Amino acid sequence: MHINEITERCRWARDHNQGNPSDEWSIDEQLAVALVLRDRNHLETVGYTFEQATDRVCQAAGLNALEFTGWLNDIRKTLENEQRG
Repeated sequence: MHINEITERCRWARDHNQGNPSDEWSIDEQLAVALVLRDRNHLETVGYTFEQATDRVCQAAGLNALEFTGWLNDIRKTLENEQRG
């Protein structure tokens, strides 16, 4: 899972699916997008706690906890900057 890919999926979810990940994506992609967009409802729907989702995405992306925090923040900052125009 690459940061650019998840950023694009977040844009799509935000712009086309009311901020929700697509059920057609892999579970890792769904969890990553839900974590970036703070969508706890989606996490619950797919049966993951925040912590479980974080662990799975870290493993899939090859990140440790500190790297993961930076990864999330980088994507969120990119999305926020785009919305500000």
